[in-house]
Amino acid sequence: MIGKPFGRSGTSASAVPQGRRSDARVRLHLPARLILLTGTEHCILEDLSATGAAIIPEEALPQVGASAILQCEHVEAFGVVRWARYGRCGLMFDEKLPLSQVVSLRHFADNFAATERERHIERARAWVMGKSRIV
Repeated sequence: MIGKPFGRSGTSASAVPQGRRSDARVRLHLPARLILLTGTEHCILEDLSATGAAIIPEEALPQVGASAILQCEHVEAFGVVRWARYGRCGLMFDEKLPLSQVVSLRHFADNFAATERERHIERARAWVMGKSRIV
């Protein structure tokens, strides 16, 4: 194999690989909503890229091929369910998300745990002081 380049179809080892994912994904684990023709499903947005997302629905998995809208914070993306198995599903977006939205959501996720913890503490404090009936 002297003189032959590495990789498929004559590409060199330094070329960008052409796999299922050409965009980097960010891990999030944020609450989100998946809007389908059959209804709205609360879910966890597990990871996100400019071209798609991995989602963990709270209820049933959507059908592969179903059109959907993913909503999480300031991000809203239209797409199609590409796979659904083992309690997770993958959504491929109709149009690429701007990188700024992906990065912004990653920054939001970094602060989400601390913000949620503070919110729960404040709600518990209000309940103990008799200022709230809802915990």
